[in-house]
Amino acid sequence: MTFGRLVWRDLLRNPLRLSLTVLAGAVGVVAFIFLRTVVDFFYSGVATAQADRLLTRSKVSMTSTLPMSYLPRISLVPGVSDVTFYGFFGGRQSESQQDFFGSAFVDIPSFLRVFGEEVVVPPRQVDALNRDPCGALIGKNLAQRYGWKPGDPVTLKGTVYPGDWTFTVRGIYDVRGGSMDADSFLFGFRCINEKLPKDRKNRVSAFMLRVEDPSRSTAVAAAVDTMFTNSPYPTRTESERTATLGFISMLSSILTAVNVVSLVILLILLLVIGNTLAMGVRERTRDLATLRAMGFKRGRVVTLVLVESVAIGLLSAALGVLLAPSLVNGFLSVVGPQMGGIPQDALREGTLLLGALAALLVALLAGAIPAIQAIRLPVAEGLRKVA
Repeated sequence: MTFGRLVWRDLLRNPLRLSLTVLAGAVGVVAFIFLRTVVDFFYSGVATAQADRLLTRSKVSMTSTLPMSYLPRISLVPGVSDVTFYGFFGGRQSESQQDFFGSAFVDIPSFLRVFGEEVVVPPRQVDALNRDPCGALIGKNLAQRYGWKPGDPVTLKGTVYPGDWTFTVRGIYDVRGGSMDADSFLFGFRCINEKLPKDRKNRVSAFMLRVEDPSRSTAVAAAVDTMFTNSPYPTRTESERTATLGFISMLSSILTAVNVVSLVILLILLLVIGNTLAMGVRERTRDLATLRAMGFKRGRVVTLVLVESVAIGLLSAALGVLLAPSLVNGFLSVVGPQMGGIPQDALREGTLLLGALAALLVALLAGAIPAIQAIRLPVAEGLRKVA
């Protein structure tokens, strides 16, 4: 009997147990891929951050606002080619948490100049936005989610700015790369600023700057912050990548929990496969002892157990990777809007590969202890114990 047939015969010794082990392993692989997809989504903005864009916010905290009067002063800093701003609105369509999505007020013309390379809006809709102070520019995904189209009135319940605020959809944007998503609700600054009390007028959350030379971003950022050092509202200017990482750090406890759960899943997978292999080795004590009595060296017996372990890992990985796209994307379509607007196509090929490699590594580790047990038992004792 060849070595391959020997492995195959041992694998099929208990088909039901093998099937359940592979199925359990596949479930673990799918769960691992889903959690890694969630983590990858939050870090995706770091990879797509633009090198020529800076963000100026309050030095005190991300939630503090800055006066609009900073805008013309920032635009005069050498190296700044354009500047725009935004204000976090925090609106939702109903009291339900499921109807929460990113919403902000912006200056539409300057916003489209600064983000023009990645935000695509039909020219006719841009004209309509410029004519309507309360016109809304919404992402394509958000429009599909609620069935909104140009001309539709939309009333949002403000959280940062309490009350009911009615807008008219004037434009629907799509994105082509970059850090923008297609799930945001943007509207004109004038629409809200004119209705605010005096102490809240003319204040924004942050300014977005485009610099002429990305290699001088650090110098430009320092010049902006120096200009406001002794003002009542000092600023912190940082690259888009650094700003994104700062936002992610606010979610570090959540992401750490997700990573811990990912490791726990791998540990459970290790225990499941290890338990199956240990039972198989225990049932084959006589066979293994006989092989060693026939001249099988210890290394060959270890290889036999490890090959069986890797085979289970391969089957689990293959089944898990096969099922993951439909299951993960289906799950994201349900929970994605409540998890920061994770798109249904967030699953990456690299994540599938990582899940498969993790399953193989865990399977290999799971086979280590049973393999050692297989060679530690003396041959005579193994034959006598079963006989």
